Formats: sequence, C-alpha cells, structure tokens
Amino acid sequence: MKIEITPEAKEKLQAYADKTLLLDLDDGLGQYSDEGNCALVTKFRIIAVDKDADVSDYAIKLDSDLGTIYFKQSADDFLKPGIKLAVNPKTQLIVFKNDFETIDSSVVIVDFDKASA
Repeated sequence: MKIEITPEAKEKLQAYADKTLLLDLDDGLGQYSDEGNCALVTKFRIIAVDKDADVSDYAIKLDSDLGTIYFKQSADDFLKPGIKLAVNPKTQLIVFKNDFETIDSSVVIVDFDKASA
C-alpha cells in the first residue's frame, strides 16, 4: 500500500531522512508506544528511530516518496484508499487522512533517540 506525502509534509519530515519512520497509533501496544489514549481519541505520531532499530511491532510497510514507512497491524482499520500525510495550512500541523475522513489532525513527530535521552 502507498501513502501519499504532500510536499509540505515532506519538508517537515526531511530532517529525519536518515531514520526509519513509524506511523504509530498511540494505543499502548509495542515498544515505542506510550500508555495509550482514551478509546474515544485517535492519536497518531510519526516516530523516527535509528535505521537499525527493531520495528517488528510495525509489520505493515507503506510505500512513500520518502521510502518505507512502517505501520502497526493493530491499526490496519485506518488503512483505507487515499491515505495521506498533509499539512494544515492554518495550524501547520501534520494531518493523517484518507479519502473518507480525517483520522488525526495533529500528528506530532517524535525523534525517539532525543525523547528517550
């Protein structure tokens, strides 16, 4: 499956070109996930990890213009036609959406090495 990344979103992610990117549903599952959010909140993060990091919790590979982005099997309900990362021009936040809905309007980027230091 392919995920479209708009030029504006690419610009924000370019600083992490030397890392592996994970599109993470913060559901408390997996080694990079926090404790998880309330069931009524859908919160995604882009986590940048070292190229040699263990990404076995992220079995789905999404093709993109930036290379492979890894995605959790537990979040595959969100993989519908037209998945895309874009930037909201008003807020400058990354938006994760598909052809049917906006999934998360404020996707943050987490550099795992810096966050865990």
